[in-house]
Amino acid sequence: MPTHSLLKGNRPLFSLLVVVFITHLGSYLVLPVLPILLKVETGLTAAQIGFTLAVISIFMQVGSVVGGVFADRTGRRFIIALGALIRAGGLIGFAYFSTYSLILLTAAISGLGLGLNAPSTKAFISSLVKADMRSTAFSLRGIFANIGMAIAGLTVFALFTGSSKLIFITAAVIYLGASVISWFFLPAGCGDENCREVKWSEYRQALKNIPFLVFVMATIFVWALYVQFALVLPLRAENVLSNGKDISIIWTINSITVILAQTLITKNIIRNIHPLTSVGIGAICIGSALGSLYFANTLFFFVFTGIIFITGEMLIMPTLDTSISQLAAARFLGMFFGLASVFTGIGEAIGNSIGGRLFEVADGGQSAVPYVTYVIAGFVIFIGMQLLRRWNPLSIIQPPKLMPTAAPNTDSATSHPNPINEG
Repeated sequence: MPTHSLLKGNRPLFSLLVVVFITHLGSYLVLPVLPILLKVETGLTAAQIGFTLAVISIFMQVGSVVGGVFADRTGRRFIIALGALIRAGGLIGFAYFSTYSLILLTAAISGLGLGLNAPSTKAFISSLVKADMRSTAFSLRGIFANIGMAIAGLTVFALFTGSSKLIFITAAVIYLGASVISWFFLPAGCGDENCREVKWSEYRQALKNIPFLVFVMATIFVWALYVQFALVLPLRAENVLSNGKDISIIWTINSITVILAQTLITKNIIRNIHPLTSVGIGAICIGSALGSLYFANTLFFFVFTGIIFITGEMLIMPTLDTSISQLAAARFLGMFFGLASVFTGIGEAIGNSIGGRLFEVADGGQSAVPYVTYVIAGFVIFIGMQLLRRWNPLSIIQPPKLMPTAAPNTDSATSHPNPINEG
């Protein structure tokens, strides 16, 4: 089914993608320059900045578990709207707090809001399309997200370089708008599945899906590497460029690249190679991009590095979401995506903590050690993904092109050689 046909015949999906656009617009007004703002305007060290970002990731996982469970029981619209509202409160805190303890509190609130929002959105998308079109739907999610990111990066670059408080307030207002739009324009309920009372014993059975748990635990290493870009690039740019906030334009260029290239990559690469190979190649791209930051001393070079990084991201993001939807049981989509988000956050927290320490120990990023480490990590992840590919219980993960068409409410886990009810 062509992309435009998928949207034309699915108004709830289009409404949800609009919310994705709005929330990414709000987030990426802040994210590209947050490490710089924390360093320059509040005087935090690189290690403290890394820990602050880790707190966001940790509390994102609290929200992910709570949001994933309640989204399956009460409906996803409410959880998405609530998450956006809480995220707005966290962003307001960043605008007015300057002491380290209050910044950590703000980071926790902000992360909680993100956690409530993300898994519910992904579960909603997965329930609104057929199984063989999920990679296309998640690619569309990436495109809408990157439109928001492109506009945000360009806005910061052109208008907000001298006003950090205005950046946070504007982002908070945008999230308030996302909360209102979610409540009034998203459909109630759980997509094509019926929300129902789920017994806690059923959740325990779902947690016996060993292939799913192994897969998401493996993604910890992917996320630990991935998150380094948002931490290291701003700190490196602040050291070598006259105005470190100029790197916000990199997010705009990266987002435009995704908008133009994601559909082509999905159609010609992701749908034709094994998902674990796609993730491994993406990790090599990300590791190489991070490694090349050692040589970056001009804005043009930073842009070049960003394009390498975003190529890896385009290979990884829709692939991970599609693979999780293949491993998950449909009636537990919210919980499965919530659990996956927990492991995402664990990886991000580890990556931010280690990355901040590594950057500080390496003389503010002047030593080559962290950059070499990133390159090696990318190739190690590729090898690990190829080993996982040979593990028979993960054989259910297939390129979308090879998947049989299934109704959205099909319990995909039941076709697994080790279904959840057998542990």
